[in-house]
Amino acid sequence: MAHAFISYSHSDEYIISRLHTHMSQLKREGLLTSWFDGEIRAGDPLDENVANELNKADIFLAIISPDYLSSPYCYDIEFQEALSRFAAGQVKIVPIIAQPCDWKPSPFGKFKAIPKDGKPISEWTNENNAFLNIIDELRKLVSPQREVRIKSSNVATGKSQAVYKVKRDFDPVDLLNFRDDSFETIHNYFLDSIEEINGVNEIKARFAHDMPKQYFTCVITNRAKIGTTGYISIGIQGNNHFGRDGITYALADQLNQNIYGNNFVIDHNDYELFWTKQDMMSYDRNKKQLDATAIAKLLWEEFIEQVGITY
Repeated sequence: MAHAFISYSHSDEYIISRLHTHMSQLKREGLLTSWFDGEIRAGDPLDENVANELNKADIFLAIISPDYLSSPYCYDIEFQEALSRFAAGQVKIVPIIAQPCDWKPSPFGKFKAIPKDGKPISEWTNENNAFLNIIDELRKLVSPQREVRIKSSNVATGKSQAVYKVKRDFDPVDLLNFRDDSFETIHNYFLDSIEEINGVNEIKARFAHDMPKQYFTCVITNRAKIGTTGYISIGIQGNNHFGRDGITYALADQLNQNIYGNNFVIDHNDYELFWTKQDMMSYDRNKKQLDATAIAKLLWEEFIEQVGITY
């Protein structure tokens, strides 16, 4: 389980409240714990508590805003300590851009910022989409990779870390969690991609139906080619005849749950779970192993190709 230290200006307490709400599922799954100075009780030593929590943190989440950058405590004390621990290989630094500000020339500009492309939360039409993107990135950061990493005690010398894989069995709960996490990744990928492609001249796209935990349907139109419209429907395929819950799709405005040709099914080796594309005519154990992002990219390309778009 990863532990996150949340560094923020008290002017941005609303962002902290919303972030905790959206992180609740990660915490429920036992993937993440978090701490911020609002948990310090009256009479407790402030600096000592902050130092102890920073020392325990695996992830340093910085809520970036003009107030944060101007804060002597946030920027000059908490962030500088995080930079020292980052240099020693002890913590990951993740900037969360809350408000437009001059953060890119600062040391934060060296780290991948979230939400997507460092677009401030305040500039998203629906701020829940911004927080969903943040949680998706945090999930990737904290989800178990079925590996045991042995930390070198000589990180500062540049000595590489050993990586070991451990054989394990996978139970039905592992399969369900993997399926649901993958479907959420695919859903969020389409959510972000539709927002992006709507900025292309003559192209319009949107979710036509959306049940985020079960299925969604998207429609796209190329106005430069009259009458050119495409659809894709993607959902969780339950109780299929291969004995696993999978992910199914159709280039149509609805899913036919009785058709198994366009399925991705969960498979595994001795070390990890992965997806394969299921072919009705054959079952090849040597098929390409896919993760959720790879599936999302494949389906997005099929979706936009219907209306004459590629990249």
